[in-house]
Amino acid sequence: MERHVIFTPDAPWSPGGSSQAIAYNGLLHVSGQLPIDPATGQMLPRPLNPLFGGGDEAVGAQMRQCLKNLDAICRAAGADVFNAIKLTIYTPMLIEFGHVIDRVYREFFTDDPPARSMIGVNVLQGNALAQVDAIVPLA
Repeated sequence: MERHVIFTPDAPWSPGGSSQAIAYNGLLHVSGQLPIDPATGQMLPRPLNPLFGGGDEAVGAQMRQCLKNLDAICRAAGADVFNAIKLTIYTPMLIEFGHVIDRVYREFFTDDPPARSMIGVNVLQGNALAQVDAIVPLA
């Protein structure tokens, strides 16, 4: 089986230099998507200390951008993000803002959501508040 690199300008290029996604053996493996606006190449803003105000809004906006980027990559590969098998969500503020991530996840995946893991980490690239990767079947 041959693997195929997926790229779309509708999602940001990985700051770490990895491919946006790899299609292999009927599955799309999407790299961790940070909350970067592909139009500007900039990370969505976050408060200096989300615990002292603005955290819910910042985490929600960053999570939505991660999911938008994931959706754009899936579309570029001919896959449907709503058929995702598994998502992994990383956040440095799991205890404080896990409920916000849950809310955005339920807003995005309203029916039959994919399996999911949510992992608390010390820090994310660019000091992001969320990052999402996925495994999605190809159509």
